[in-house]
Amino acid sequence: MQPHHEEHGTPAVYVEDPGRSCVSVFLPMNLEEDWIDEQRRLLGRVMKEWPSEVLQSSPGVYEWRR
Repeated sequence: MQPHHEEHGTPAVYVEDPGRSCVSVFLPMNLEEDWIDEQRRLLGRVMKEWPSEVLQSSPGVYEWRR
């Protein structure tokens, strides 16, 4: 993601698949003014609540630790 694309004046996403399809896509995004700040706030909440470490104690069995 480009935080600010000069030509379009917005954030932009560039996706490229050079290996298989050789396709690339450039998507300028029209986001609401406070969208990035809201996503950062939500990520902060997730990081606070979600366990910080996941251990696989045996195949298919997971244990979460904070």
